[in-house]
Amino acid sequence: MKYFVASFNRASDGAISKLVTRMRKDDIYTSNVNEADYVLAVGDRSETYDFVLKQFRENKPIIHLWAGEISQGTHDEVYRHSMTLMSMMQLCTNLEAKIRVIKLLDSIERKPNVHIIGNVMLDNLEVDESLVPTYAYELVLYNPTTTSSITDVKNDLIDIKTRLSNNYLWIEPNGDKYSEIIKPHVTHKTLSRPKFLGLLKNCHKFITNSSCQYYEAPFVMTDGEIIHIGERNKERESKYADMSIPNATDNIIQVLKSVK
Repeated sequence: MKYFVASFNRASDGAISKLVTRMRKDDIYTSNVNEADYVLAVGDRSETYDFVLKQFRENKPIIHLWAGEISQGTHDEVYRHSMTLMSMMQLCTNLEAKIRVIKLLDSIERKPNVHIIGNVMLDNLEVDESLVPTYAYELVLYNPTTTSSITDVKNDLIDIKTRLSNNYLWIEPNGDKYSEIIKPHVTHKTLSRPKFLGLLKNCHKFITNSSCQYYEAPFVMTDGEIIHIGERNKERESKYADMSIPNATDNIIQVLKSVK
């Protein structure tokens, strides 16, 4: 079987890079969707949803990675659950996500095919500290709350500024609606995942509304404080810090190889 990986977001791409490398090594990956037996849909981004919807209409079987998650402040919630509905198999990080998927599919009388595979983000925590300053600094990663107004985003920016010293590093946002009003504050364009994790590891404050405050930050940061801003991801499940299922990449590969 050959799998095409549908991931069109820098954060997701970085998180699953180890998985893709492993899929190449095991000869189950293809970069040509027309040659693929299945599409592995990663996450919840609109770009991924648009692509997956097209493949679904062409009867290409879909497997959804990170099904059943919950978040706030974005339209991703709709995209994520829609991709779950289009998929013939669902891969979840935890039991709670699996239960949500089963309930969702039960509502349309679909038999679930759900596997708990752990958190693949924790398989790829390579750190590159080459950009780390010699001084104490705040690290800012703020993505706009797309389900709110531009006024809410501007208020969040005011809140962030009140928390900053003269020594801060501000990472470019993800390109969602209202990103243009954030970009004037940016000091660093898109970074590779290892370089971002290097900055995250050594910052004394991480000011953010990104989901990485629940994924990578608890495992990477050495002594810094996490400060959440606004509504986006405000109540996202933080149980990833207690993730007890190791080797998510191996678990995913095992499931993919079992598909007939």
